[in-house]
Amino acid sequence: MYKILKIIHHTAGLTGSILVLLMAITGILLNHRSLIGYSSNREMKLQEFIFALHSGHVGNTSIIFLTDLGAICMIVLSISGVWMWVNLIIKKRKKKKK
Repeated sequence: MYKILKIIHHTAGLTGSILVLLMAITGILLNHRSLIGYSSNREMKLQEFIFALHSGHVGNTSIIFLTDLGAICMIVLSISGVWMWVNLIIKKRKKKKK
């Protein structure tokens, strides 16, 4: 069971970290628009695309499921991480008693 939980934890960690990284980068770029330019049409198109990625709507396509997936990954990481930590503590205590 522990090995399966570890695989789930690692998979959720990799997937979630990529999605959270995307949200973090687009959020920073939206907060500091001077980093990507703010006046010309070319930069405005880039800002619109970054905002679309960050908000979950690119053109007519909804990618909200990606933000949902990122949130689910963070929940899985939290639960599986605590579970593995508690499991490790229990195993250490059992070894001490022997």
